[in-house]
Amino acid sequence: MDVARLMVLLYFDVCFSDDLTLRENVTILLDNLLQTYDKSVRPAGRDGPLVIKTNMLVRSMGPITESEMCYLRQSWHDERLKFDLPNVTEVTLSNTFLKDIWKPNTYFLNGRLSTQPNITVPNVFVRIRKDGSIYMSRRLTINAKCPMNLLDYPMDAPVCPLLLAGYGYTTDEIIYRWQTSNKSGVEIYDDVTLSQFDIVSIWTANNTYSDALGTQSGLEVYFHLKRHIGFFMLQTYLPCTLIVCLSWVSFWINRDAAPARVLLGVTTILSTAAVGLIQRDGLPRVPYATALDVFLNVCIFYNLAAIIQYSAVNYFTKILPKEGGASDDEDETVNVLNEDKNGVLDWNSTIGKETQTGCLILFCRCLLGNFRFRYNMVKSADAANGNSVSSIDILSRYIFPLSFCLFQAFYWAWYLRFKLS
Repeated sequence: MDVARLMVLLYFDVCFSDDLTLRENVTILLDNLLQTYDKSVRPAGRDGPLVIKTNMLVRSMGPITESEMCYLRQSWHDERLKFDLPNVTEVTLSNTFLKDIWKPNTYFLNGRLSTQPNITVPNVFVRIRKDGSIYMSRRLTINAKCPMNLLDYPMDAPVCPLLLAGYGYTTDEIIYRWQTSNKSGVEIYDDVTLSQFDIVSIWTANNTYSDALGTQSGLEVYFHLKRHIGFFMLQTYLPCTLIVCLSWVSFWINRDAAPARVLLGVTTILSTAAVGLIQRDGLPRVPYATALDVFLNVCIFYNLAAIIQYSAVNYFTKILPKEGGASDDEDETVNVLNEDKNGVLDWNSTIGKETQTGCLILFCRCLLGNFRFRYNMVKSADAANGNSVSSIDILSRYIFPLSFCLFQAFYWAWYLRFKLS
């Protein structure tokens, strides 16, 4: 039976009973209990500190780091509120009765701007038993901070704590304990769902907190969550993977079509960067790379490598225009070499030596714009056939997809092991 139905039934049993004498006796009883009651004095514990038994019912959650609506239930014993009335074992009271009795100063250590709904009246339920036991249930909207380690984002599994303690009382006066009606002391509605997370488990603990006033008793509840990855697969991983595959189309475009290949490479880089900016918009500015950052940066690297690959194709293999014969650039190179003050070198004797060098030497010549290498390539070219398909393009058609597939396999194996563990 839920709280609202129980409150209504008890209210009708006591206040709307046909027995007018019973109603009058309850009214007199409550007046007498509060005549000498001092709400500023803590109830004395029977055997040591006053024990406040607490449990919680989570009605809804989300978004994470923002709010959680729950019912905070607390019970304690106050000898000053004992009563003896025939045929009455407990009395359900309105929230105004709380103004006249002592109640624990429970607060949330990591709460931020939490509120108690007051529509249409303050959402508080109070019941007193004849032995002085008090049961109080409050409906609260809690805004609590949830610290997250985003190294594995979006394959992370955050643990969000909720910390409770009593303000102004030490462990010598008040002790908080979980009232374990179930395994953890925290219940959750079956229909509670989150857009980005699944609730894996909930566990509770008792703890103490020390400050300038002394040691205070407190309670802890931890919500173990697991983030849904489907949204990121559809909005980030799949689009970025397709954009990288699109950059490989340039390997099948003729190397003489420089505008097409360069434009394709720049477009893929800008598209991947735009996707990354959108996904990072709602994240805190953390000083480390998340799993999503790693994937996006690798995708940008592959797009950039496709442009650099064309630079290598253009420098090492594009030595003749389509019509055959030396291009204007090669003519300028030959003229510069012929104007060498030391005379003309014997290029024919050095062709084989220049073309049979290591990759590192060729790379250095590419960076320095070595004219001698370019002139030798022009001299050894087949002007009749023109530019054939570059061997660099042929090799790239296999290296780029294969290496990217290996990266994807390692990436998902590495990060999903945290999600599945």
